Amino acid sequence: MQATYNPVRDDRGRVFKVVKFATDISELKTKSLDDAGKIAAIYLSQAVIEFAPDGTILAANENFLKTVGYGLAEVQRQHHKIFCEDSYVTSPEYHNLWADLAAGKFTHGEFKRIGKGGRAVYIQAAYNPIFDETGKVVKVVKFAVDMTESVEQKLRNDGISREIDGQLVEVLSKVGAAKDMAQDAGQASDSTASIVNSVAAASEELSASVREIAFGMNRARDSVQTIYASAGKATQSAEGLNETAAAMTQVVGLIQNIASQINLLALNATIESARAGDAGKGFAVVATEVKSLANQAASSTRTIADEIAKMQSVTTDVVFAIGTISSALDEVLSSVTQAASAIDQQTSVTSEISGNMQSAVQAVQQIKQVLSHVSSTFIEVADASGVVKTNVERLVG
Repeated sequence: MQATYNPVRDDRGRVFKVVKFATDISELKTKSLDDAGKIAAIYLSQAVIEFAPDGTILAANENFLKTVGYGLAEVQRQHHKIFCEDSYVTSPEYHNLWADLAAGKFTHGEFKRIGKGGRAVYIQAAYNPIFDETGKVVKVVKFAVDMTESVEQKLRNDGISREIDGQLVEVLSKVGAAKDMAQDAGQASDSTASIVNSVAAASEELSASVREIAFGMNRARDSVQTIYASAGKATQSAEGLNETAAAMTQVVGLIQNIASQINLLALNATIESARAGDAGKGFAVVATEVKSLANQAASSTRTIADEIAKMQSVTTDVVFAIGTISSALDEVLSSVTQAASAIDQQTSVTSEISGNMQSAVQAVQQIKQVLSHVSSTFIEVADASGVVKTNVERLVG
């Protein structure tokens, strides 16, 4: 309680009793102790600094000094601006801050301040004007909580988030581009498959055509060989005919010689029959007839000789022509043989090409399946990257 003890005196001035006037202040004292405990708790847990209304530093507790890295002697009687960036000190916002506080306006928020050595300090603070009994602002008390670690962590997280976000955007872009390329490659593989199938069909047709040509060339070679053999036989026959004509020419010569001798004998017989007179008339008629026959035989043999000569000339021409044909056929046979050999090789090549194209068709089909799987995988990666991006944004936010 709060009390006063008052002595009471008698007429002679002697104290004869004491009167105590007391007031029960238990509730008030309890409240005062509670308030003092709260203030002490605030001073222990928070950074506290006191300013004059113009911003001059009056006092600061240990928590505040630890937050900014200064000693009390370094900051006392300094202005608040030692904790601020130069650009902020010269701004209208800073001027208005102290003007409002001097006018008694409460201010709170998150602030960036500069500690000793230029270190950035982030605080959650409340500027509280303190009034006297007349309502005049006599000082400003700031209660602050050091948020530097959490703000820097948030800034790091924001930076990491931006970096991750940028990387994810790049990943999504590249995945999208890769997906588009895979789809384009898939479409190209479809086109390639169609082309390869067409080429495979064409190569199969080519192989069949080459086989047919090879068969035809082999038949042509056999035919040329047959013709060449026939030409050889014809040459032999023509040469034999020429030899026969030569022999006939000799026979005709012999007949002409005999006819000449018969003609001479007939002439002698005519002369002798004339000498014999009438006895030789019959013989003369026979001799004349024999001479006529001899002349006819001579004329016939000349005709035969002419025809044999013509036949020999034609036979010679035939032999020459057949020889020319044989030479040409020999060249044709050589060319056809070479062509047939080359076509046989082409048959092997086209068969191999056809087999390779069939393998290519199967390979393109496999590539198409792989590209389809790759495209699906890229879509899954893009979806997963989007989920990661969202989760990172939620985590940082």
